[in-house]
Amino acid sequence: MFNNLIKKLFNRIEIHTIRTKLIISFLVIGLLPILLFGLLSFNIYRGAINDRISDYSQEMVNRMERDLEDYISEIERFLSREQDFYINQFIKLTQANDFRNNRKYAFRIWEDFNNLKQMKPGLEDIAITFQDGRRISSYGTFNIDLEAFKAKMYPNLSGDIYITPPYKSYFQQEVITIVSSYYPEIAEENVLISADIDLDVLANLTDFNLGKKSYFLIADQNGDIIYHPEKEKIGERSLLYNDGFPDRKISLNGEQYLLTSTFSKSTGWYIISMASADEVEAELNYITELTIYMTGTILLLIILLALYLSSSLSRPIQKLQELTHRASENDLSVKIDISGDDEIAELGQSFNKMIRRINKLMEQNVKEQKLLRQLEMQSLDNQIKPHFIYNTLDLIIGLLENKDFDRATHMVEALGKFFRLSLSHGKEMVLIRNEIKHVKNYLFIQQFRHGEEYEYIIDIEDLEIMDKHIPKLILQPIVENSIYHGLLPTEKKGLIIVKGYREDKNIYFKIVDNGAGISAAKVKEINKILTGELETNDQQKYFGLRNVDQRLKLMYGGSSGLTVESIKGEKTVVTIRIDQRGGR
Repeated sequence: MFNNLIKKLFNRIEIHTIRTKLIISFLVIGLLPILLFGLLSFNIYRGAINDRISDYSQEMVNRMERDLEDYISEIERFLSREQDFYINQFIKLTQANDFRNNRKYAFRIWEDFNNLKQMKPGLEDIAITFQDGRRISSYGTFNIDLEAFKAKMYPNLSGDIYITPPYKSYFQQEVITIVSSYYPEIAEENVLISADIDLDVLANLTDFNLGKKSYFLIADQNGDIIYHPEKEKIGERSLLYNDGFPDRKISLNGEQYLLTSTFSKSTGWYIISMASADEVEAELNYITELTIYMTGTILLLIILLALYLSSSLSRPIQKLQELTHRASENDLSVKIDISGDDEIAELGQSFNKMIRRINKLMEQNVKEQKLLRQLEMQSLDNQIKPHFIYNTLDLIIGLLENKDFDRATHMVEALGKFFRLSLSHGKEMVLIRNEIKHVKNYLFIQQFRHGEEYEYIIDIEDLEIMDKHIPKLILQPIVENSIYHGLLPTEKKGLIIVKGYREDKNIYFKIVDNGAGISAAKVKEINKILTGELETNDQQKYFGLRNVDQRLKLMYGGSSGLTVESIKGEKTVVTIRIDQRGGR
């Protein structure tokens, strides 16, 4: 079934030559593995790069998580400190409204707060907030809306530390605040110790270059954005949130991204990497171009190799095809120049042997045909001579016995000319004028023998044909048939006409008699035997007609030969056609 499909495909696109088939085969065999290898390599490279980017992104978010946890943990350790004498005294005096005596403690606390700010970049403010909203910070003393501030806070995983989402501080700075409760031993109520962290700290922690379109963001457990390079999105619910931020490839605003995330247990935040898939795949351009260039180069080499191999294989076959065609057109002088020792060279040797053998057979056949024609001529002469000579000599003897010496002399002269022209010095080809003289002598002798029971006319319309050569004894056998099978069986006065002329560059002879004629069925049979459409096992049947016809065909080709026409009881016409290209 597959083979039939391939054959139908080849026939449909008209792929017939061996060279074309070889080129296509070489291209398919050579190019298909290259394309498969290129495609496989490209996919492997693309997968490797994607894995590398994913691993790199995961490593970055893990590193950010560690840096963030380290940063936050240090602040949490400060906020979760044990009882501090200065803070306790400051809180006690502040709650007692003894602001004059708490100044020395406030100065010491401000000094600690400012030292810590200097040690932790991005730490914007450290403050103590009382339950009535009073806040003592590194910047001074002021009041805040405590209930609104508490509403922002949510606990971390441990529940001891609280964190706020990004908001604008009292001094209109974008910060997040880490808050811890402080329970002084000597105070009436607890206070809140807090640290404001500038969002630029998160920006610095996520400052890794993944590409122009790639970025990092931070979101809390609810998916609310804590940090984003586009500040207007801070505080919004992330569109990427789906019960967390599982690693995946997503489409966002018409762009493809590779999302990688990690979760910080100390903060309860997600650190998310958004690597642009387009930028990642842009790194494949080099590999893609390299693959295309390599494939194109290999394809060009395969095409050149295919052309060379197909030409080297098909050229001797085409040469053999050409010479075989010439040999089929009877050009047996062809010969293949053999080089190499492959199957095609062996085929060429066999072809040359075959041509040599054919030439030998042709030469042998020509010799045999010449010998056959000579034997046929001898056979024809032998058929003519015995009875003809015997009857003619018997007639001459009768004339001499009757002392009719003049007529006997004419008969002897005619008989001598007849045999001299028949011999023609052993030549097979004679001039038409000699062939006409031969027929005249024959008709003169036959007319004399048969008591002038018939007449004859020889009419040559184109006298220039008289100097052309034709095989001897072409006309005499036909004339003999006209006498013995046409005129003598009838009782009426007979007439034989021998007419010669040129037409369409061919020489024609017509031998016409008004004798007994031939039936239509027999005429049809004779013509079929002469054209080869009908074979006969009786070699003596129509021997004279077949002899003349075959000799003409052998000498001048298949267009030459005899045709017979006849009307029963009226006449018979035998037409001899000689292709003048063979005449001389």
